[in-house]
Amino acid sequence: MDQDKQQAETIEKVGAPPQELPLPVELEGKSPADLEKLEKKLVRRLDFHLMPAVVILFLMNILDRNNIANAKISGLPDTLGISNTEYNTCLMIFYVGYVLTQVPSNILILKVKPSLYIGGVTAAWGIVSMCQAFTKNFAGLFMCRFVLGLVEGPFLPGVFLLLSCWYKRSELPPRIAILYGANMLASAFGGLIAAGIISRMENKLNRPAWEWLFIIEGAMTIAIAILVIPFIPDFPGNTKRWWLNREQQIYADWRLQNENAGIEDSDPKSLTWGVKQAIRDPKLYMFIILQMSLITAQSFNNFFPSIVGTLGYSDTITLLLTAPPYFAAFICSLCISFHAAHKQERGLHIAIPLLFSLLGNLLAMFVPTTGGRYFSMFLMTAGSYSPYNLCVSWLSSSLPRPKAKRAAALAIMNLMGAGVAHFYTSYMFPDSQKPRYYAGGGIMTGACLLCTVMALVIKWHLRKENRRMDEEEDRNVSATATGAVSRRLGEEQVISFRYVH
Repeated sequence: MDQDKQQAETIEKVGAPPQELPLPVELEGKSPADLEKLEKKLVRRLDFHLMPAVVILFLMNILDRNNIANAKISGLPDTLGISNTEYNTCLMIFYVGYVLTQVPSNILILKVKPSLYIGGVTAAWGIVSMCQAFTKNFAGLFMCRFVLGLVEGPFLPGVFLLLSCWYKRSELPPRIAILYGANMLASAFGGLIAAGIISRMENKLNRPAWEWLFIIEGAMTIAIAILVIPFIPDFPGNTKRWWLNREQQIYADWRLQNENAGIEDSDPKSLTWGVKQAIRDPKLYMFIILQMSLITAQSFNNFFPSIVGTLGYSDTITLLLTAPPYFAAFICSLCISFHAAHKQERGLHIAIPLLFSLLGNLLAMFVPTTGGRYFSMFLMTAGSYSPYNLCVSWLSSSLPRPKAKRAAALAIMNLMGAGVAHFYTSYMFPDSQKPRYYAGGGIMTGACLLCTVMALVIKWHLRKENRRMDEEEDRNVSATATGAVSRRLGEEQVISFRYVH
């Protein structure tokens, strides 16, 4: 192991000799009760300002990304004269642009104001989304989808990084569950909004309804991006927001350093060093497999209106029927995430829901009745969407420091999972396989099984790492030699960083 890698592992796992870091000068003299009150006020302000802002933006992110699926059943392919393969290619090319900006963006966001950066890319994708309404052929739609991927790519890894810089590990899972719930709500509301637009806007100003879908939702995104910027803070050390005072900023920075065994949340090394250390960590590859298989299990998303359409209802009714499964998935996601946070457990909370998704895939392929097939769609959505936020928070808590390594790891995982996985999932549901989509259903079933196994493997690996660090502490091994602190102070043993599994 080279010196840089050893240093990175030490930074990640080392614990400070004291059980707590000394308080900053500005907070000296405060009692534990005062600090507890300060922490509650800080978290409450984050929950009422930062969280609503990023949830609304993520809702628009998913709405603008996936509204092409609703546009498809309202006549987009016929108007533009594109084939099913060309439509699928337009879905795929979005993710080519999406992956190109993932890692560079999360490196760049460390150098700029996250509030302006996140708000800026949101307004940009709103503009590009509107431009889809003015395309006339396959080439125009292809280019719009590629550029849309470029400007949407920075959003999610940047938000995950920002949240991990403000919330403690124990606080992240329910917040990311709420954030990722916007994905499901966007899919649900997207169907309802599309149903309203399609039923009322057809041929308004001589434009088909699907063009109005892009125009209206893109304009909404631009307006919302401008409005929410004041509610998004920058990093704790440099933010200036009217809803956070200086004392709260100082405490926010201190409490995360203290939680992570006293590690400074700044990097003496370059950002390139952070990327190098991320790709040397075997845990990253485990999480990449986990997320890629999970995204594959969710690959029905871009085709969900078409899949529901095989039940035989009109376009408007079909769009309305897409909403209930996503509302159910949203509720399940919140319940599972809050329970996982309460129990401080991740692996089983990811594996078990995926077994229900696996069952849903089998029912969708083989149950003959309409009611049974529609029920299977509830199992598919709830089972595959509920664990996603736990995967993200699990990686973030498993690579807590240094910040550059964590930023790179989050971006790489999102690049491979939310990006590269969509290169092949975009072609899994050709119209020629209606109504059962056996190939797509079979691949999703296998992905559910792989993701279940991978979650249990990661759980086993992290438990083994915790046992190793426990044994090292028991042997009183120093931090610089092993990456784990163990020091006796009288009868008390200082406990260093431990993984949540």
